[in-house]
Amino acid sequence: MHTFEHLRLHPERPQIRQIRRAVEFLRQGHFVVVPTETTYVLVCSPRAVDAMASIRQLRHLDDHHLWSLICMDLSQAAEYARIDNQAHRLLKRCLPGPYTFILPASSNLPKRIFGKRRDVGVRMPEHAVCRALMGEYGDTLLATTFILPDEEYPAYDADEFIARIKHLSCAVMDAGWGGMVPTTVVDMCADEPELLREGAGDWPA
Repeated sequence: MHTFEHLRLHPERPQIRQIRRAVEFLRQGHFVVVPTETTYVLVCSPRAVDAMASIRQLRHLDDHHLWSLICMDLSQAAEYARIDNQAHRLLKRCLPGPYTFILPASSNLPKRIFGKRRDVGVRMPEHAVCRALMGEYGDTLLATTFILPDEEYPAYDADEFIARIKHLSCAVMDAGWGGMVPTTVVDMCADEPELLREGAGDWPA
């Protein structure tokens, strides 16, 4: 059954009732549009096959798209990624914040989603709405930037993009206009960190 909800939240003091409603959507296997300190992102449970298919169709993604993992803390990240001492120090300094770190994958990384990939992108946003959602949900989520296939920049105005997704089973956590600058991406799989994309996070951090 199709279900859609537009949840309006205070960007700094999100209402717990709205947070719990978004968590219900995730637990029912739907995806949720969530604000971060960079852009809006599309998130779902790694077990939500239908939600992942909806996101792929919405964004015109192929099966090789590299999803990121959104984690609440480093212990969650360590379930799916191998974090050595150097990486731990850097991540602890930068996160939560506007960074995506590419880390060697652990054996727990779901092969159904990531195939034979040996690395994975890890995010830990600091936006109050996203942090509240992660705290209430209590588990890692798959995430990808919310950018529509015919647009150059990420979707930022919920009043406009809702018309494009309200036919899908999802919830929108509307905390006002989102940003359009993506995360800074750093590869931690070699001996030294390598900047892959300069974004919202300062580098060197």
